[in-house]
Amino acid sequence: MAINIQLIKSSGAAVKDLGVPVAAHFYDYMFTHYPEVRKMFPGDMTEQRIRLFNSVILIATNIDTMEVLVPYLKELGIGHIKYDTRPEHYPIVGKSLLNTLKHFLGAAWTQEMAESWIEAYNLAASVCIEAAYEAMAPSRFVPVTIDDVPAAV
Repeated sequence: MAINIQLIKSSGAAVKDLGVPVAAHFYDYMFTHYPEVRKMFPGDMTEQRIRLFNSVILIATNIDTMEVLVPYLKELGIGHIKYDTRPEHYPIVGKSLLNTLKHFLGAAWTQEMAESWIEAYNLAASVCIEAAYEAMAPSRFVPVTIDDVPAAV
């Protein structure tokens, strides 16, 4: 199935009009269904909710603009290294996002929309994971040598 760009854009616009409560629902869903990831997030989720909401809107808005989307996703993937985000966390986020979209879009949520969002999410997650992998590649390690140590006195 190919991504239906128009469905992603229109559903993203519909969710954008609902505001940050969409992100609150997302995190409520995720922490209820996957409580093991709660420890990866701050106690005060205010800023995190805004960042998530803005990311979803940016992805939906730029789904057809890869020169904007791919660098953003790469930066996102690399940025999540510091939170110990691993590939197995991405399906949790994806399931939580899809359930949140379905909740807020109601009758507008169709099989084709679901399949488009699945494709879009999997593409985004793959770019994030690959960027994090490249950033953490063992080949980037430069061994310490004697030249890195101050001379003995």
